[in-house]
Amino acid sequence: MSQKDNHPTSLNLLSNYLHEIAGSGVNDILLSDAALDKLSNLSISGPGENPSNQDKTIALSELQGKVENCKEYRSIETLRNTMVFATGSPDARIMFIGEAPGAEEEKHREPFVGPAGKLLTKIIETMGMARENVYISNIVKFRPLIDGAEQGAKNRKPSTEEIEASLPFINTEIKIVNPELIIALGGTAMTGLLGIETGVNAARGQLHELGQHQVIVTYHPSFLLRSGSNSDKRKLWEDMLMAMNYLRMPISEKQKTYFSAQ
Repeated sequence: MSQKDNHPTSLNLLSNYLHEIAGSGVNDILLSDAALDKLSNLSISGPGENPSNQDKTIALSELQGKVENCKEYRSIETLRNTMVFATGSPDARIMFIGEAPGAEEEKHREPFVGPAGKLLTKIIETMGMARENVYISNIVKFRPLIDGAEQGAKNRKPSTEEIEASLPFINTEIKIVNPELIIALGGTAMTGLLGIETGVNAARGQLHELGQHQVIVTYHPSFLLRSGSNSDKRKLWEDMLMAMNYLRMPISEKQKTYFSAQ
């Protein structure tokens, strides 16, 4: 971990130390020039230390407008016209990022509301959280086009061009929300965010760095719906347990054993 990543912790320790000194009756503290230089270089913000909810809501609304009106983005002829931005709390500790909206998401203009979305909601609730208290988004904000405007319920993964055009927006979205942890759902999110070209299986089960943020890679819920395998469900759940451990969330004995081999 870099010195910059330690700044929030350093500030907390300094604050606690100063409070202890204040309670002891000491009125003056002598600092060396080197100590003063270090204090002047400390950042006052980092993951988990965010602007107000209102500020972030405004910033996200402005970003949504930029996405919807971006001529370069909208000129990509392989994307449909209805934008699906994000849902959840701007103050969320955890941010789930998928690949692109499908038919149901386009219809409701909200990410992860189809069958895969219902499974994601169940996963979130099993972790002990509510869907509205996390933040859910996609790399690509428009449904990829297949066979013209009348494609029905058919969906496809976004192309490299579509992902690259979307990255500036999802990166800004991450910066605004500033979650403590990001979960990349599936290979498209993994490759787009982290540049990892290997399969999800090789990348899961560990923490990856994205700037100042930590990322866990796991399966997309739609993969679990296709697989139906308890083994795959257990692997995803192990990734969620790792996320809960990272966030210091309570984990019950029942939660520890979900989808374990009988």
